[in-house]
Amino acid sequence: MTAPTFTSRADATQWLNAIAWTAETATVTVAIATIPGREQLLDRALLSIDTQTRRPDYVVVESDPDRTGAGPTRNRALERVTTDWVAWLDDDDELLPGHLDVCLSTAAATGADLVYPYFVMVDEQGVTPHDRDPLAVARGGQWVSPFGVPFGPEQEHHLRTAGNFIPVTTLVRTAALRAVGGFPTPGTTDWPDPAREDWGVLIRLLDAGYRFVHAPERTWRWHHHAGHTGGLPVTS
Repeated sequence: MTAPTFTSRADATQWLNAIAWTAETATVTVAIATIPGREQLLDRALLSIDTQTRRPDYVVVESDPDRTGAGPTRNRALERVTTDWVAWLDDDDELLPGHLDVCLSTAAATGADLVYPYFVMVDEQGVTPHDRDPLAVARGGQWVSPFGVPFGPEQEHHLRTAGNFIPVTTLVRTAALRAVGGFPTPGTTDWPDPAREDWGVLIRLLDAGYRFVHAPERTWRWHHHAGHTGGLPVTS
């Protein structure tokens, strides 16, 4: 491979990091946190993993019978991951066939530590609404759909101060997640919010200097339904 001409050391470093591995040589685990009673949803999620054009090296399913919440359950799943990357999936969502391929290729091309693609939203009737987007991010001083908006300083500021617009269905370097201690525990000094630990882990990663990249493709289905827990602990 012939190296291109660089205008800065940073550009050269990024290129070297990107070619140190490829989407074919990297290893990846799909990790799912689940709770008893959602077996049908989990089966659907697992079937979607089986359709991947780039098959995962491992799949980790971590159950939460004690209802401790999504964050602690994901941290237990993270402890079981032995691959370079972890791709998170909620038990009630689905991956489209190219999800892992798109995410790994984006990471390899950009040197990203976290890649977030976008979703196709599906309601309880199986309908995809085209007239609204449940998320928003700042771009040029206006709030717009995050789809197709590159992650830069304005988007980081929005994430830190206005709220989360990156669902948990991301691809993340396993070493980066472990370096920041995984997902925070809601309601603690570290993360006072009573939930939304998926937002908290993004702040942890940004504070540690890890790089986020948006893949402007819709690679998974986000199902909205009455049983959607949104990461909250479930009470009996």
